[in-house]
Amino acid sequence: MEEKTEKTRIIIDTDIGDDADDALAICLAVKSRQLDILGITTVFRNTAARAKIAVSLLRELGREDIPVYAGLGKPLVEAADVTAVPKQLFPEMEQLPYERSMDAVEYLRRTLTEAKEPITLVTIGPLTNIGVLLYLHPEVKKNIREIVMMAGAYYMHYRELNVRSDPEAANIVFTSGLPIRAVGLDVTTRCQVDDQLVDLLANCGKPGTKLLSQLLLCYRENRGRHTFLHDPMAVFAVRDRDLLEFSGEDIQVELRGEHTRGMTFNRFQIGFGNERQNIRCAKQVQAEEFKKAFTQIITS
Repeated sequence: MEEKTEKTRIIIDTDIGDDADDALAICLAVKSRQLDILGITTVFRNTAARAKIAVSLLRELGREDIPVYAGLGKPLVEAADVTAVPKQLFPEMEQLPYERSMDAVEYLRRTLTEAKEPITLVTIGPLTNIGVLLYLHPEVKKNIREIVMMAGAYYMHYRELNVRSDPEAANIVFTSGLPIRAVGLDVTTRCQVDDQLVDLLANCGKPGTKLLSQLLLCYRENRGRHTFLHDPMAVFAVRDRDLLEFSGEDIQVELRGEHTRGMTFNRFQIGFGNERQNIRCAKQVQAEEFKKAFTQIITS
């Protein structure tokens, strides 16, 4: 008799719609028997449009039971065009309904407040929703098991998109005192999508895979190259830690500087000491093994 294992309860916060890796991550989570997705929230710019893309993907995957809530589109300080339509909002998605009874921050607050067991937050977009949640409702921290994020770059100097899109919100999260595991560009850029994966998704006939192939092609047409498996690696870090090596680091978010605003600054790397270790950062990944495991799950 197969032994039953307790599933990790997660909420995914995503900026799906610009890069196709968010959709890949959501599909990976849906197909991972170790994970129980309570809900999906959207963040950054046109969050209503992003919610419709998420609903479309969940329909293709046969998981219309997972609610989707639109969140905050504008960063805490800087301006953003909250009407901009993501390139991956296809015409057939435009009329799809998503949950409008409350916004993402209120959904997160209620769900965490009422939770009988701690919940893991998986953030694969800018950290505006989570930053505002923790600032306005710090009492929910006790019900957050950990935050696992795709954000930052910790062993290279680079202003990664999810952090630089809202540095103030990222700073709130990074200084929250919560357990955080961060998967950054240091490891995600070692795993790139290729034509073979796109063709496999287009032709394997499994739920959701054809739409994934269309989203990947849309990204390639607009960017001139394939995306990387950024966000799926964060989801994989929740379901299986064996292929990723994490190291405790003293990380700060740079809030000023003409060229450095939004950079994740590793104090240990430049000799300031490493006593705080507020973030556990992905330092190594078994890249080929990860890509093989990801492909096997996503096409199952």
